[in-house]
Amino acid sequence: MLRRTFRTLVGGTPATTVRFSGDMTIDEAWHAHPQAPQVFAKYHLPACDGCAVRFDERLEEAAVAYGIDLNHFLHDLNHILE
Repeated sequence: MLRRTFRTLVGGTPATTVRFSGDMTIDEAWHAHPQAPQVFAKYHLPACDGCAVRFDERLEEAAVAYGIDLNHFLHDLNHILE
């Protein structure tokens, strides 16, 4: 279901109705918007696109594992959609 949410509009423009949430996998969030990798880097997670668990680990799990405030992380991710 989430993968369908991330389909892009004609012309390759990211769907603006996508909202980042803690239950998204790292891979889904990373590829949901072209600026998402910059937000990951801000939280010292610049290499998530090469991590072996990116397809299974959710943002909320990564936040706990790396001591990241999930609410701030999600706020910053969702801010790029505005």
